[in-house]
Amino acid sequence: MALKPAPILVISPSLAELHLPDAAGHAAWHLARRLRAEGADCSLLVPRGPDGTENITEHWGQMMQADIPLHVLPQHDGADGMLGWRCVEWLRARPAPGMVVVIDQRGIGESLGVARRMGMVLAGVPIITLVTGAAGWAATGQDTATPFELLREHRDMAGIAAADARLFIHPSLAQWWGTRDDKPGLVCGALGDAGTDPALPGEHLLPVPPRHPRAVARIAAWRQAHPAAALRIGIPRNMPQPGRDPIMALFEALEGAHAGIRLGLPPEPGRQRRMLPAGATILLADAADLGEPLVQDALAAGLAVLAPDADGALAPLAASPPVPALLPFLRSIQAPPPAATEVTGQPLVSVCISHFDRPALLAQTLDSLRAQTWPHLEVVLVDDASPSRATLEFLDAQEADFAARGWRIIRNERELWQSASRNLAARESRGDFILIMDDDNLAHPHEVETMLRALQNTGADAAAALQDLFVGEHDALADPDPMLPRVEFFPSGGPADVGLAWNIYGDVNVMFRREAFLALGGYTDEPELGCEDYELGAALVASGRQLLIIPRALYLYRFSSVNMAKGMSNERLYWSHRRPLRPPSAGLADAARRVLALVHGAEHATLQRQGWSYWAGRPESRPLPEEGIEDPSLPGGDFQLYAAVVALRAGDPGPALRMLGAAREPRALRLLHRAEALQAAAP
Repeated sequence: MALKPAPILVISPSLAELHLPDAAGHAAWHLARRLRAEGADCSLLVPRGPDGTENITEHWGQMMQADIPLHVLPQHDGADGMLGWRCVEWLRARPAPGMVVVIDQRGIGESLGVARRMGMVLAGVPIITLVTGAAGWAATGQDTATPFELLREHRDMAGIAAADARLFIHPSLAQWWGTRDDKPGLVCGALGDAGTDPALPGEHLLPVPPRHPRAVARIAAWRQAHPAAALRIGIPRNMPQPGRDPIMALFEALEGAHAGIRLGLPPEPGRQRRMLPAGATILLADAADLGEPLVQDALAAGLAVLAPDADGALAPLAASPPVPALLPFLRSIQAPPPAATEVTGQPLVSVCISHFDRPALLAQTLDSLRAQTWPHLEVVLVDDASPSRATLEFLDAQEADFAARGWRIIRNERELWQSASRNLAARESRGDFILIMDDDNLAHPHEVETMLRALQNTGADAAAALQDLFVGEHDALADPDPMLPRVEFFPSGGPADVGLAWNIYGDVNVMFRREAFLALGGYTDEPELGCEDYELGAALVASGRQLLIIPRALYLYRFSSVNMAKGMSNERLYWSHRRPLRPPSAGLADAARRVLALVHGAEHATLQRQGWSYWAGRPESRPLPEEGIEDPSLPGGDFQLYAAVVALRAGDPGPALRMLGAAREPRALRLLHRAEALQAAAP
């Protein structure tokens, strides 16, 4: 008897009817249906609960009627990295599927790829990405990008790159990915099943209103060329923040030519087939909207679609090709050889700890290291001149056990602060791998072994991990905390652009290859300041080295009354958070350095309004006086305006002219005139 083909698991960050309609949820539903129609044993995994009060049981029943098992993890939506982590944890607890098809949105494929390379999950299981329009795939014409947008683009691209093969919903996406690698790809065609109704009036449908000035101008130009055409515009599901209402911006650009325009689109199909006017034409303000549910339905129904061409004008989009069979292609894909699940050899790992007068917490940290599954480790503990008798007595009591294990205690004669003390511990260590650890962290028993295996399997220069968070001064390993697991911080390891504004590198708890740590020079020695770990992460990435983020919580991070930041003044916190700017600023001209300071200042002024406090130490009117920047907190176009001000103050009018060229505000025009005068006066 023939063996039953292994099941296919489709993973999507959303699903039609459970969440707001989007490309991922629409594509996942229709892909699962197509696979099931071809005879595949197929199920769906969605790593977040519904957006509102939708009944999961009802949708689960509908999926079961379609013979497609549905797994919905009930947790709330969160960071993109959180969705990937949930998928990895879910897979770790279950038998592996025969194949995974992951939608390209929200970077879930990145987490799956890293976990497989490490040998955590999906050993020998092919990963295929369905490309529906990853963040950043099509140029939108926007002049700036937020850290959030850059990070999402980074994760989505990493997920596509990690796949063994790709499915594309349109030839333009296959052309965009192009020849980045030689992995197999197939244009599967539009994912939709809308019908057409000749009785419905023919009209032009704009599913997504234009979101930026160039797109507004594009649609306004089309409207002026077709003033009599009936036009129906979709109402935004999520109003962009910050920014203007996109429909109002379009109406203003139309200058009164509003006749024949209606708001609202045909109903979302859900489980019912959507019916579109037989003579409808779909308009795309941006090529990035190609994956929108209505656009996919229209392409599947053979309707005309107009999208921006290379010159930015609306032109007919190539029709979707005939729908191919998917299973023969998918079953031809081979996974790479399974990653090693054991560490090669017996490399020594040196755990380097700086300690200052927290003996009770240090005792918990040391106990967690004594319980590690990896036996070949040493601890190099540097006590930074702790003054209390309790600490001295505790250290004296550890000497015998340390000596028996080949561990070391180094006692500073005067306080050097943690950067210098960690560097000292690293220099005095003997291991080929160096794990830096805070004296109040708790290591899960498998932390050292997992990090070591990750570095060996991937070739990365350093490895960080997710962290379980807990509050208090108790030992959360010996006395399990009811709040655990609690993972809320999801570093990405890149891109460096985002690292200018956000800490994407993780906490101090990072394992380095020895040569990488020493080549970077360790931590910069800045007594009384923090964020040395953030700065070292920025330096690592700026040097071209790889920082791997393990999608699993390997240690416990403590919030307590004795955290270092608790005793810092706002002024010290402010300067601490300026440290990560130094690696990317090295060698830059003054104007560029000031713009980087503005980027950093703008983002952190926003964070201050969301509850972060370390900007409070700066005068409200001039939070960056040392850079001549008066207000870095303004969003949107004002951010660009203030970046131009920085360039002007640095005596570099060229960037100012480029940034101010399209501005219409009176103050922007005044600055533009000043920039032009400066350029004219330049020799």
